[in-house]
Amino acid sequence: MDTLRRDLRGALISMRASRTFALTVLITLALGIGGATTVFSLGHAVLVRALPYPAANRLVRLWEEQPGGVSPAGNRWLSSHTYVAWRDRTRTLDALGGYSSTELTVSIGPEPERMPAARVSANVFAMLDVEPAQGRFFDESDALLRAEPVVVLSDELWRERYGSDPQVLGRVLLIDGRFHRIVAVAKPGFSFPATGVRVWVPYVLSEESGEHTNTRVFTALGRLKIGASPKEAEVEGTTVARSVRRGPLTEFFFGKGGAVVVHARPLLEDMTQSVRPAMSVLALASGLVLLIACANVASLVLSRGIARQRELAVRVALGGTRLRLIRQLATEQLVLVVAGGGLGFLLAWWLIDLVPEFAPTGLPRLDEARLDISVVGYYLLTTSITALMSGVVPAWRVASVRYDAFRESDISVAAGFRGRRSWVRNALLSAEAAFATLLIVGATLLAHSFVRLMNRDSGYTAQGVLTAFVSLPRDTPAERSARFVDTVVSRLETLQGVVAAGAANMIPLMAATAVTEVALPDHVSRNKPSRGRALLYIVTPGYARALGMRVKLGRFFTESDTGQYRRPVVVNAEFVRQYVSVDPVVGLHLPKLLDGEDRIDTEIIGVSGNVLKAGNAEAPQPEIYVLHHTAERTIGGNVKLVLRADDDTAALVPAVRQIVREIEPFAVVDRVEPLAVTLSASMARPRFATGIVGGFAALALFLAAIGLYGVLSYAVSQRRREFGMRIALGASRAHVIGSVLREGLWLTTLGVATGLVLAASLAGVLRLHLFDVAPWDPVAFTVAPTLLFATAAVACAVPAIRAASTDPAATLRGD
Repeated sequence: MDTLRRDLRGALISMRASRTFALTVLITLALGIGGATTVFSLGHAVLVRALPYPAANRLVRLWEEQPGGVSPAGNRWLSSHTYVAWRDRTRTLDALGGYSSTELTVSIGPEPERMPAARVSANVFAMLDVEPAQGRFFDESDALLRAEPVVVLSDELWRERYGSDPQVLGRVLLIDGRFHRIVAVAKPGFSFPATGVRVWVPYVLSEESGEHTNTRVFTALGRLKIGASPKEAEVEGTTVARSVRRGPLTEFFFGKGGAVVVHARPLLEDMTQSVRPAMSVLALASGLVLLIACANVASLVLSRGIARQRELAVRVALGGTRLRLIRQLATEQLVLVVAGGGLGFLLAWWLIDLVPEFAPTGLPRLDEARLDISVVGYYLLTTSITALMSGVVPAWRVASVRYDAFRESDISVAAGFRGRRSWVRNALLSAEAAFATLLIVGATLLAHSFVRLMNRDSGYTAQGVLTAFVSLPRDTPAERSARFVDTVVSRLETLQGVVAAGAANMIPLMAATAVTEVALPDHVSRNKPSRGRALLYIVTPGYARALGMRVKLGRFFTESDTGQYRRPVVVNAEFVRQYVSVDPVVGLHLPKLLDGEDRIDTEIIGVSGNVLKAGNAEAPQPEIYVLHHTAERTIGGNVKLVLRADDDTAALVPAVRQIVREIEPFAVVDRVEPLAVTLSASMARPRFATGIVGGFAALALFLAAIGLYGVLSYAVSQRRREFGMRIALGASRAHVIGSVLREGLWLTTLGVATGLVLAASLAGVLRLHLFDVAPWDPVAFTVAPTLLFATAAVACAVPAIRAASTDPAATLRGD
């Protein structure tokens, strides 16, 4: 203990004597360990930590697929026919049910409001094995069409709106125009299937089991029997699905494809499927930064150790053993690692709370990240490995004392990058440059992809557009809904600053999607499919102008098109590409174009550009625009309003709410916001991933520059006499600067070349995250070496200029 006390005291004295070195090491380790611990905490919370339900590992998401077919919006559903047959003869599942996330209009206060909600089948709560805080969850009698409507409240809603009233059970709550009896309050923290759910209502899946009933689809949840596997459930489900008659709408929901196949995936894996690739990239980035930090510290330790060779030789001459030197040097480095690791722990603590605040909404389970025992264990393991890599191993090498250090001048004691003992340090510096190159290439690829995504033509002009979602009461007659649409649009058009106003059944970037089957005559489609699907927009005449849509051929709707004997429609370019083979397209008459219609004379009056409804990253889909009030097509109870203004759209929000309230007092006005904000939010995930990886790349570049600068500074300080003698013998200052720069940039060149090879071999990992950018994009592979060389030149310049400023007279005098 006395020896350890002396070693610790010596370590503190050494840190105080070399403050710059100690501070550099502390910052480097804090950034490396803090970043790695933060990413591990986020990844553990999202991908690893068990769901908060007993036996959560037995919960599986179930869906069926017709290979080769494509569902309308990429949904993964189970059909009612498979559900009814499977639930009665399953050997792999304890239970089978369904659920869906939705929004419902709830009336508690003076005005109704839209709330996040969920529909769940009666057995879902039992599958999750959860109990209510009070009351009872749903039973099978609640999931009948003629049953009394009931509702379960979240703990948060109960506390906020009912003041934690224990007598809330049995009260009624108006939801979507129907009174629901409150039967339970959930426990605090319970939320399924997504965070933020405020109410749960029963999901009526199927009361009939006949093969000729209508096909319905839903999101299915199952619980495996003990000992059963997802693979066994898939085999059983596929057998059942193929044994029942498929309904008439099966092809519409699942697309035209091969024999049906049922899939089963653990619920945790399914919930996090979309973010697993991104978390893997972040883990790789944080790991590279940690490696750079270790290499940085190790190279600094080696450089400082070379400079201390004479000191160590003196210690050996006075009786010190090599083991004693290793212990002293290792203690010095361990003190630095522990202190740097402590700072890294505090940094991770702060970042774990900070990252969810800036993360995009919809990232699953990110808010569950915390410093639990697993994270602390990872931190301790990371710190221990870092101590070994950056402290103990370099200390072992430094302790190999050269006894000729007494006889050598300072020139040979620390001969810069050319000394016999500097190859390990040089390899570490090259490794730093290689890892930094790899990260910069990845960050540049993501940034280039994000720029392409931002600049893609979405088919409309979001700037200057205000949108609003209006939900009319559930029992509003169709005539009243149509009258409301006409009145509210005409009133909005009179607002000061409004250039155009329109309404539709759906707009870009909204979750719900209206899809219809289409049928074209054979002479129109020819070698293309004559039947298929298309998005169906029902719009008012001013919708296209308000949204800023582009017309490719023909024209958009006008007021004169309303009430015509024929039905005018506008199709998009993708519709023409997939279904139409004749020219000209404008003027085509297509009887029975839309599903379920008799002979209606439909005429294409225009072709619009493709509107990317699901966001800029999605492929265009065929679209048909039908005019409100034609051929009995009207906008229903959920109305989407679109306004284009020549001034600040935010100033119009109160006026929009007031106009809607005056026309329909019981309507709910929700999500009144600029479309540009919605569009920006739709790109939050790629922006977040690009920002995080870009931050790690910048950190790697910073650490590589610190390492190169620190090692060069040590080398220059130890070669001061050499540079003085060179200048005294006639060497120019430019020659001295050039020699130092060449030594530093040569190592950078080796590292960059290695990094580019690594980047080329690993670039395919980012393929899933790139939009319209090849993994081997030349821009990324040009930016990385350019940044590295520029940074290395700056890092080398300061020590080089210091070397060239050596006073030869002072050097020769020994000053």
